[in-house]
Amino acid sequence: MVQTAAMTLQIEEAQTTLTSAQMLTGWRREFCVELLGEARARIFLRAVESPSRKAAELHRGVLFHEVSSAFADLPGCAAAASEPLELLASTATRQQPSKDNLFAAVTYDRSAWESVVSAVDRWQRRPRPPASR
Repeated sequence: MVQTAAMTLQIEEAQTTLTSAQMLTGWRREFCVELLGEARARIFLRAVESPSRKAAELHRGVLFHEVSSAFADLPGCAAAASEPLELLASTATRQQPSKDNLFAAVTYDRSAWESVVSAVDRWQRRPRPPASR
């Protein structure tokens, strides 16, 4: 768990491993941020058989972004994206469903989420040192 002044980013380090068979049948991995409100967020990685449905996930306060099947270092990625993740968490507000807003349990700054997605994508494309022999 990473804590900064009045802000908590909880990083779930449990890895979601995809088998070769799952990869061949369309399973994917998603980088997820559950916005808990009060400048708190839970960051985790999950494997899903079919693409997640945005409205259903927003109802739970979860934002997600598809990542490569080779994605393996959630703490490293979260550290690289810490600034936009903290901004996103600080802008999120949990709310009670109302007749005007039945589906979204959380409001957040969309540009902050887009910054998180960009940081995750940059991190995935970063050059890696050659493997040692």
